[in-house]
Amino acid sequence: MGRDAPGSQGPMLVEAWPTGAAYAWETSDQRLCWASAGETGFSERACATDPTTIGNSRGVDPIATLFTDGWVRLFAADHQQVNYATCGSELLEVRRVGTVADGARTLYAVWFPDYTKGSITLVLGHDGTTSTAPLQLGDIGDRTCAPS
Repeated sequence: MGRDAPGSQGPMLVEAWPTGAAYAWETSDQRLCWASAGETGFSERACATDPTTIGNSRGVDPIATLFTDGWVRLFAADHQQVNYATCGSELLEVRRVGTVADGARTLYAVWFPDYTKGSITLVLGHDGTTSTAPLQLGDIGDRTCAPS
């Protein structure tokens, strides 16, 4: 891994399943990386080319799609937290993965059994206030989330 090795924080678990796991990590030069590993080794691995820099504004940023025992969307919320998410009227489990960028960016993941298109609605919290934001999933798949 060399330059792409995890920094002092180490790898953060995105999703685990009986035959493998997906991870995200921040390198020592503050670049974000992610990978899925199974019984036969890495099935995918990627790293950002530039360090993560976060301004003072709040936002939601899609990071990566990981293929695990299903389909995982890794995303970030800057200077806020995700309270919950919905796919149409269905409440989704949102996994808090960890923080990067000196604590300004929190990584989250949502899991689906297969490719899912459309968008989900995120309910976000910051300093006692709430807001909503859509997170685009893509346009491939048989499963559909109602547009936000």
